[in-house]
Amino acid sequence: MKKRLFRKILQKLLSLHTKRPEGHALKRIKKLAGLICGMMRKKKCTMSAVGSGLPQQITSHSKEKACKNFLDNTWNDYDTHYLPYIKHFLPLFIEQANTQEKIYFVIDGSQMGNKHVALMISLVYKNRSIPICWVVRKGAKGHFTNEMHLELIKQLYTQLQEQLPKDKPVCLLGDGEFDSIELQSFCRLVGWDYALRTACNTVMYENNDRFQAKNLTIAPHTDHLFIPNVEFTEERFKNVNFLYWHDPKYDDPIPIVSNLEEPGDIMAAYDKRYAVECLFKDLKSTSFNIHKTRLKSAAAISNLIMVAAFAFTLLIKLATKYEHHEIRKFLHRLRPDRIVCSIFFFALELIDHFLDEDVEFDFHFSKFSMNFP
Repeated sequence: MKKRLFRKILQKLLSLHTKRPEGHALKRIKKLAGLICGMMRKKKCTMSAVGSGLPQQITSHSKEKACKNFLDNTWNDYDTHYLPYIKHFLPLFIEQANTQEKIYFVIDGSQMGNKHVALMISLVYKNRSIPICWVVRKGAKGHFTNEMHLELIKQLYTQLQEQLPKDKPVCLLGDGEFDSIELQSFCRLVGWDYALRTACNTVMYENNDRFQAKNLTIAPHTDHLFIPNVEFTEERFKNVNFLYWHDPKYDDPIPIVSNLEEPGDIMAAYDKRYAVECLFKDLKSTSFNIHKTRLKSAAAISNLIMVAAFAFTLLIKLATKYEHHEIRKFLHRLRPDRIVCSIFFFALELIDHFLDEDVEFDFHFSKFSMNFP
């Protein structure tokens, strides 16, 4: 069972290479496939759990050590392994995302591992999001500077711009950490839309009248206050549209700055930002528990996130392929009034079912070929 899953993951990783890797490069890819296999099966991020996916007949201690060595190895990183993978599959994820005719990226940070935090950009996908790129630093959430935010956005743009469909606009979403003038300016420069939360005490100007969101009141019988063409902060950054939105789901109104021109578009866009919360929840508390890792190196934690990102995206691909197949009703109850099981938890059930029942499967996005029952 374990070796079968390992072989399918390895086949998918090797398919990204026009020329089959050899020597140490091939060994590293095989080890990566084993670690992804271990994380999928055990749904944990401990070295023993992740290392258990390695196919070699060696002791448990040796597998733990091999896992730790892979994560610490400077030859293994995002650019080497994950970037070629996401370059290949990003257009397919965008095609399957069901976010109308727009591409939504979310930038956000989350605590990861032992006193470290990850800053991540993800693609909104079926009420969740797909990890695209990230950086890990020692510190607490909020310790990333505006320069680091901008650097990661530029990394996404330079490395993956060619994979983005030319006929779909891009919109960047983020909370109050990411409303800097530099980031807004970059979005405008490259032709991206944005909807970014700002602080209630941020100073803005409307026709030279100074105001702050905390002093505004939304009129009765409406859920928002929209002020176009404000000047943002004391630097008077021009042509910013301001929305003060009181979503019924939340106690307090949300102040948002954007270059979108309609308040309805800003609300619809910013509402998708919460997809990243589902991603972090899936990577952390409800499955892989990455936040509990005892790794102490930022590079090793980044590589562990990479293993989890591979596992997560492969599972999501599998679930997307079978989400409307009749097999779903055999795994959990289907209800017409609500979603009983998210696509990620459906994926976890599905992979276990395929392995337990010895059912043939693959990680392609193409239509299923399985006959069931």
